[in-house]
Amino acid sequence: MKKFKSHSKFTFILLAVMILGLMGAQHAFAKKMKFTMQTMFSMNHPITVATTQMIEKLKKETNGEIAIQMLPPGALVKGPNIFESVAMGSIDMGITCSSYHSSILPMAATSFALPGDPRGMKEILDFMYQPKVQKFMRDAYAAKNVFFGAPMVMDGYTIVSKKPIETWEDLNKMKVRASGTIAKALRKMNIPTVFIPFSEIYVALSRGTIDAEISGNHTESFLAKTFEVAKFQTDPSISGAQNCEIIVNLKKWNKLPENYRTLFDKALHECALKVAELFEKQNKENMEIMASKGTQFLKLPDEVMNKWVKNAVEMWDNELSPDKLSAEYIALVKEDLKKLGYNL
Repeated sequence: MKKFKSHSKFTFILLAVMILGLMGAQHAFAKKMKFTMQTMFSMNHPITVATTQMIEKLKKETNGEIAIQMLPPGALVKGPNIFESVAMGSIDMGITCSSYHSSILPMAATSFALPGDPRGMKEILDFMYQPKVQKFMRDAYAAKNVFFGAPMVMDGYTIVSKKPIETWEDLNKMKVRASGTIAKALRKMNIPTVFIPFSEIYVALSRGTIDAEISGNHTESFLAKTFEVAKFQTDPSISGAQNCEIIVNLKKWNKLPENYRTLFDKALHECALKVAELFEKQNKENMEIMASKGTQFLKLPDEVMNKWVKNAVEMWDNELSPDKLSAEYIALVKEDLKKLGYNL
């Protein structure tokens, strides 16, 4: 009897040690969930600000077990290389714009900012979070070993110029910096474009290397201070809202325990909503500041916008749709436009 009790006691102690060891191992594993993240935007950009708040919240909610180190632009890789660096695992996470990795995933550039898309920021954010759209995006990115974390949706493009633009013929006389599908749509209208990295636009405008640039919305012009060297900006936007993004290395994401993935995904969604909120507020404030410093906001005539939309939408089918995933994305967009009552 004593031998049996002694054996039971030994078994109980052994099991306790094993359980505690397993708990300790799981705790140690969780402690290793550290992510290195690089942004392509300035540290005061609304997307970086909202993401920094998300990082702090995640750290608090997981007692420090999910720790993300935010790095400024160019800290480890150049902005256009963030996607491939995340895919390879050189960095764990990134904030980037999908137009930068069009050569790797053409659909990403298509989804970035469709020229002529009449939907505003809120409509496009709602669209990106429709379950079938989110699944489509995540499946497409997963094929490249990237987890599509969240769309960072902000206002569409304005044209910043040194001279007023009232017709497309005015723009035709200028050296215009543009990229992605916007550049394609402009070239379709016989407006030549050049590409200059985002960080070099201010100097190019100030030196007269370019006369106009299309790289962001009014708030981005304010943050980049391009309004100081080019005082005209067009309104309304010539594209749908811009879909930048938070991306994560897929293998790293899958290593997270399921409950942490759920928590992380919720935080990413909240971050996307916060970005839209910050842009809506800052856009109004920044436009008022720029106007007080001499910026003129030019309302593009209806006939100018109608011509733009007509040419841009034709490009969706003729030039973007040959890519299978781009065609699927455009079909989802058209379905949403019809549901919202747009007739293109």
